[in-house]
Amino acid sequence: MAGTNVEQLEGMISSSINTAFPSEPPTEAEFDGIADKLRASLDSFCHVTDEEYEEIKRKLKINIVVKMEIGTVIIDRKRPHQSWLPARRSKYDFFFWNRYKKYLENVKHWNPRVTGNLGRVSDEIVDLLGDPESTEPFQRRGLVLGDVQSGKTANYTAICNKAADTGYRVIIILAGMMENLRQQTQERLDTEFSGRLSQYLLDPEKREIENVSVGVGRYGQEKRIESFTSVTKDFDNNILRALNLSLHSVTSPVVFVVKKNKSILNNLIRWLKNNNTNSHGIINLPMLLIDDEADNASVNTKKEDENPTAINEAIRALLALFRQASYLGITATPYANIFINPDTDDEMLREDLFPRDFIYSLAPPSNYIGADSIFGEDATFSSVLEELHPIEMDAFFPFDHKKGHPVTALPPSMKEAMAYFLLMNGIRDVRGDNKAHRSMMIHVSRFTDVQNQIRDLVSVWLSDMRDDLRSYSRLSESESSAIDNIFYLKQVWEKYGLAEKAGYCGQPMTWHHFLSKYLFIAVSPIDVRAVNQQSGSTSLNYFENRENGLRVIAVGGNSLSRGLTIEGLGVSYFYRKSLMYDTLLQMGRWFGYRPGYDDLFKIWISEKAIDWYGYITAAAEELKLEIARMKNANLTPLEFGLKVRQDPASLIVTARNKMRAGTMVKRPITVSGRLLETPRLKADATSLTSNEEVFKDFVSRLDLIGQRSPRDKAQYFWTGVAKGEVEQLLRDFKTHPWHLSFQGHALADFIRDKMGTATWDVVIAEGSDKTETYSELYCSGEVLQIKPEKRFVVASVDQISISGTKVRVGAGGASALGLTQGQKTRAEEDFRDKNPDKRHVPDSAYLIKGRSPILMLHVIYVDRIGKDKKGQIRTQIDDGVKIPDYLFAIGAGFPFTGLPEKTASYMVNAVELKNYYDPEEDNDE
Repeated sequence: MAGTNVEQLEGMISSSINTAFPSEPPTEAEFDGIADKLRASLDSFCHVTDEEYEEIKRKLKINIVVKMEIGTVIIDRKRPHQSWLPARRSKYDFFFWNRYKKYLENVKHWNPRVTGNLGRVSDEIVDLLGDPESTEPFQRRGLVLGDVQSGKTANYTAICNKAADTGYRVIIILAGMMENLRQQTQERLDTEFSGRLSQYLLDPEKREIENVSVGVGRYGQEKRIESFTSVTKDFDNNILRALNLSLHSVTSPVVFVVKKNKSILNNLIRWLKNNNTNSHGIINLPMLLIDDEADNASVNTKKEDENPTAINEAIRALLALFRQASYLGITATPYANIFINPDTDDEMLREDLFPRDFIYSLAPPSNYIGADSIFGEDATFSSVLEELHPIEMDAFFPFDHKKGHPVTALPPSMKEAMAYFLLMNGIRDVRGDNKAHRSMMIHVSRFTDVQNQIRDLVSVWLSDMRDDLRSYSRLSESESSAIDNIFYLKQVWEKYGLAEKAGYCGQPMTWHHFLSKYLFIAVSPIDVRAVNQQSGSTSLNYFENRENGLRVIAVGGNSLSRGLTIEGLGVSYFYRKSLMYDTLLQMGRWFGYRPGYDDLFKIWISEKAIDWYGYITAAAEELKLEIARMKNANLTPLEFGLKVRQDPASLIVTARNKMRAGTMVKRPITVSGRLLETPRLKADATSLTSNEEVFKDFVSRLDLIGQRSPRDKAQYFWTGVAKGEVEQLLRDFKTHPWHLSFQGHALADFIRDKMGTATWDVVIAEGSDKTETYSELYCSGEVLQIKPEKRFVVASVDQISISGTKVRVGAGGASALGLTQGQKTRAEEDFRDKNPDKRHVPDSAYLIKGRSPILMLHVIYVDRIGKDKKGQIRTQIDDGVKIPDYLFAIGAGFPFTGLPEKTASYMVNAVELKNYYDPEEDNDE
């Protein structure tokens, strides 16, 4: 394959299209016309085959239609700040930004509409920073909220380029906790900001080769960015001293890329004090500090160098050294510790790093595949999920396994995932992506010794596969299929319908053609690497393999999941106990961009994790929508911080943060506009019997305490139920303490103290299966014929979890019951007006101001025989655990009350929760 010719022609077509269509994308006919003309004119010295040409057009057409919207910002307008960038724009040449923009368009093939909006977003954010030409001192604090793997680095790289263009002299990037992440960030900024390879810059023996241009450096070297760290060296004051370097010895902007580590930060502070301050102990150069993965310091760590209190003290000291400093935190979760960790609202506000000036919520490009695309209600990529089953996984990697756990074999599902990865490599070669990185992630343990054992077994498996492909792939199909490994690969090929995906112009590719021509060549370069504390930081050396692409199966734990970009991630195999939202989102390295292979990537994951991802995805999306509402209401970052603290979904992060200290925390929680349910129940017989009794007693009295008023889709519906009756039911009904967002006593107190004289609607929710009837509910002597809701459950000795419903009990939209058709229609129209890209209307949209609160009663039929697409029974009940056929659950829908929202007083008992969660789960060993 003429790789060089393909790259040249691809670059020329991309450049011509971008020049011809800067504002609107071309039609298909316009694109083909330009591309065909270029191919014909260049064919004599840049020949490509028809197959290669079709692949070039396919890839470029994907990029051409990508769009990116402007983000949303909330600002505290009472803080002293004057917009400065727009009025001064004409005086800047934007040298650094312009070469970055050219690099994105010419090398990464971004279309000009996306780079144009990236320019506008970065303009808005830089303008919110302090004015570097001002004569007044300033300390600005802001936060950028994005999505995991969504391009936050591209955004802050654009900000770095424009900060350098407009007069910032010092730029410090805090690049996570681990050296491999710091190196990855340094490499990225070498390519996209400074434009020079940094590995030689601070080596006294190799300074003669310090000006090796890379990335943006090939689009101009008239101005420089000085790097005082390199891909081989974090900050080291001895090297800078030996080279006689200081901030004042250079006239160009200086960039530092450092780990979020107490010792390194304190060394940087000492060097700055000793070599760069004036007689008043201050540095009079404008400084921008970007805290990448601002939420990355685990509050439960035992490592002193990673202690968040010590790290935040160092960051504050660093900022205080500069007369003019802007702090910009970057986070992928709204449940950031800056909002949640302080014990009180006042403490949160007093925190020096709190983003009191602004919070900017980024809008990801249209080709971003995020949590909502995979786990949301309107998920377009839900088919990528392949469920892992506890029965299989517990035989190999039980959740409670320890450091010395022996690994003697690999689960069948892991072998299938690896076989799929091998086949995917071949298909990507067919598509012409030969030099792109390809990765598979295996994350099933936090223990280094266990990870290394898995790596060794995977290596043996891969070696056997490679040997058989080398020896037998060119035999006839009948002969090669007699080889067990090759026959297994063929079965996986057929199971996942890969013939069509490997095909060309609608023609499926035969297995034999794929096997004999592509597969061995595709599999040969694949390596297996452990990524953990023992293997060091260079396990995934994508940069060193940038010419031909690294093909790797990466085995690791949290080292794989904290900010590290796993390039070309095509297959993920994930089985971890962690139920912490922020860690789950971070562990999901499969979010991001899959150019040219979004139809191929796969995720093997447990159903429990799928449920949690669905739950936190919905909660996080709701908070992001809140930013837009707050902007329209001129509310401030402080009010957003309070909103996050008062979100029911924040409670698990609160619990995790307080786990090691084992403290009790009282927290006001917003319940208005929310439907709160009981999908987690205690599994002991006493609790289950008690719930059944209080449930049935409540139903038996409904005709006496309310008025029966059947509705469309709700034959058992009552209005006018006194709040005291609902209050008592919530006090008596027992739920599992791990489901923190439903606290019956706190909600009962809220109903008693803050809901006035409001009466409740009550509905018995029903399922859609007409073959099953529950006849043991009585009301005024009448037997109620209930169609129970059929659900799968996962049950252990202490907990029953209703499964497969994104940590829900009822069907989505159930809160619409009780509204008139007109109210329902208006609520849906209002939601869709504000969220035009959403098809699914959430329950919160129906909990409109002025309606009655609604209590939902659920009779759950435990489905013990339903199977998934692999034929596995979905209900999982541990040995020795007895679960009745019918369970009882409730949900309480609280209408929106208007602003300020009323809150319930919740308690988080970290001591009790230690029985269900080990805080060490977040730390590798």
